[in-house]
Amino acid sequence: MLPTINFQQWILSLPRATSFAGNQGLYGSWEAVASSSSCCEALSKSLGRDAVVFPQDNAYSRSLNSFFSVRTQEIHPSCIVRPTSAVEVSTAVKTLTLGATIWEGDKCQFAIRGAGHTPFGAANIENGIVVDLVHMPSEGLSDDLETITVSPSMTWDQVYETLEVHNRSTLGTKVAGPGVGGAATSCGVSYFSPRYGFICDIVENFEVVLATGEIVNANANEHPRLWKALRGGISNFGIVTALKLKTFEQGPFWGGQTFHTVDQRGHLFQGLKDLAHAHPYDPYSQYIASLVFLNISQSWMAASNLHYTKSDPPVENPEVFKAFTSLSQTPPAPGAPPNTLRVAPVSSYAAEYAQVLAYPKRWMYATISFAPDAEFMEEFFQMADKAMQPFKQLDRFQLAMNHQPMPTLQSERYGAVDSLGPIQTQGNVVFIHWALSVDRNEGKHYPDIQAAVQKLFKNTNKKAKEWGVYRSYIQPTYAEAWQNPFDMRSKGTLKDLRETSKIYDPNQVFQKQVPGGFKLPRA
Repeated sequence: MLPTINFQQWILSLPRATSFAGNQGLYGSWEAVASSSSCCEALSKSLGRDAVVFPQDNAYSRSLNSFFSVRTQEIHPSCIVRPTSAVEVSTAVKTLTLGATIWEGDKCQFAIRGAGHTPFGAANIENGIVVDLVHMPSEGLSDDLETITVSPSMTWDQVYETLEVHNRSTLGTKVAGPGVGGAATSCGVSYFSPRYGFICDIVENFEVVLATGEIVNANANEHPRLWKALRGGISNFGIVTALKLKTFEQGPFWGGQTFHTVDQRGHLFQGLKDLAHAHPYDPYSQYIASLVFLNISQSWMAASNLHYTKSDPPVENPEVFKAFTSLSQTPPAPGAPPNTLRVAPVSSYAAEYAQVLAYPKRWMYATISFAPDAEFMEEFFQMADKAMQPFKQLDRFQLAMNHQPMPTLQSERYGAVDSLGPIQTQGNVVFIHWALSVDRNEGKHYPDIQAAVQKLFKNTNKKAKEWGVYRSYIQPTYAEAWQNPFDMRSKGTLKDLRETSKIYDPNQVFQKQVPGGFKLPRA
């Protein structure tokens, strides 16, 4: 049980900077980290030493190495706090916000970590404090199986496996590994999104710790404005400590990948275009056209990711995918099958796509959108291939460009309340998940890669406007640090989000003291 203390008196009683002089070797340059070290000591007093991990602790390196991307692993916080309840998160937030007031300036800055899957380091902070939610409990399934309440650090494969025992599922990521909290507050996309909308739209309740330390429930009846903001508002309103997700009946379904030579890409592009424009759209169909460059073969390959989510009974080789399944198939490697099509539970498909992510690498995710136009998809492929030419020889270089159509019935979200705002005001959308990776030892080349990708995307958007196929949508879960999805939301949506932020975070703690991730643009 936590002690009852007067936070201001207690923090003021802490030793000042000179008391930590002996720890300079642990924390690096004293000028850079004095305040963060003081905040770490304050957290250690308020939560207990066992709840705070310092650089000299074995758990510190284990925590850093557990991040998905090497880019995030290379960021070194002053300490990591690991609360085990919403009350402890509240205590941590009170300590950090009061510490920032006492020590002035940009002090006691912190990051919020769920599963830590964002490649660009939003869940970590140099010389700051990481609030790691890894030990937060999950309540589990309700008695009637209609909802499941989970920790933000729980991964989607864990959620799927829990639900599949009961022939149920929920909206979650297409790959195993990402955490519930990030995908839900960022409005990720799911195998079931054409039927139910974005992942955020299935969150029935958020338990959230506000900047004051108050613990509230945000749902349709309690704090509905905050509930709407959290559905797509990322980390701008508080620390989400638990999420109640609606579930639905779902058994195994047909799907998998088919592999093709890259010269078949035109057929994939045309098929994707026709599928995206289909009316009515088959809500059970979920399709991605992938183009992948592999360092080991120094060549491109093409793939279709096909999933038809109808179950009980499942439908194999549905007519809606005939344009793709009728193409000749080529094994991606000697001895490998030309496809992975089967009937399986969603956890099986999520595990399949996670295989490529298993080796620790330096990852970059980015995203770009345009109209479902086959000719422009080819134009973008040619531009991307040329832009990445200088980097193809780098160790373990790999690039996947995953083209995903967004049908109108998904973008309209079945009337769901969230903070994405209107999406298809410009017409139908195809968005690309750009997933680039190189070996962990290729860090010196990363600035050049990032500059090349930014230039490519700028030129692509310019050309898309010339062709009349430009779309401004940025999918938050795939965006790189320089792609703030809030910049592309409507004026009315942003106005509402800013007002909600001022109501629930009047001192703007989550805008100023949590610098990582995507912040709300200033008016």
